[in-house]
Amino acid sequence: MVDYSSWGSLLILIALTVLLDSKLKHPELRKWFGLALILTGPMLLIVATSWLSELQFDSLPTFAFIIGIRLFFTRNKFRRQRNPPPHPLLRAPTMNLAPNFPEDPVMQQLLQLLHEEIGLSKHKTLRLETSINLELGCDGAEAKQLMEAMEQEFALDLGDYDAYRYFKPPVFDVFLKRRAKGRGDKVPLTIGMLYLAIKTHSWDTQTLENLS
Repeated sequence: MVDYSSWGSLLILIALTVLLDSKLKHPELRKWFGLALILTGPMLLIVATSWLSELQFDSLPTFAFIIGIRLFFTRNKFRRQRNPPPHPLLRAPTMNLAPNFPEDPVMQQLLQLLHEEIGLSKHKTLRLETSINLELGCDGAEAKQLMEAMEQEFALDLGDYDAYRYFKPPVFDVFLKRRAKGRGDKVPLTIGMLYLAIKTHSWDTQTLENLS
């Protein structure tokens, strides 16, 4: 006689897999949920094998591990694709750049990213020395999104990057405020620092801060 209960359990797990993959769209959620499932799979095999067998969910550890792997490695699957940077001659005339400001494709893409994440004022002259935190008003939350986007789009290794060195934690986040306590005045984080980090694909605090 065919055991339909095991097939039913399998179909439920497949449905959950499809549901999680389609509904979890935020990169951070996919990453942490994926890591949790990767760890949960082996743990279930160790501590809950008999319990899973009784419930006809023997495949749950394997499915949890596979779903976790998929979520983690496709965490940027639903990130909004950005349009390629425009040609310098087609760039918006409101972009106010200082003389000798780099205009290569890397800088164009960085400026587009900055404009989308924090907004660039048409009244502010942009220089390599312009700080995004002290002059352009970029806060910690915006900086988090910006650095995540730079990691993805430029294959940037953040190395010893320390957000609390440049940005204050959110007022409502007591835990982050405790971690940032004693950091003192914030160090300028300049466009030139971001530009060099992208060009070298790595963040080295001492090297980058010595630019200014």
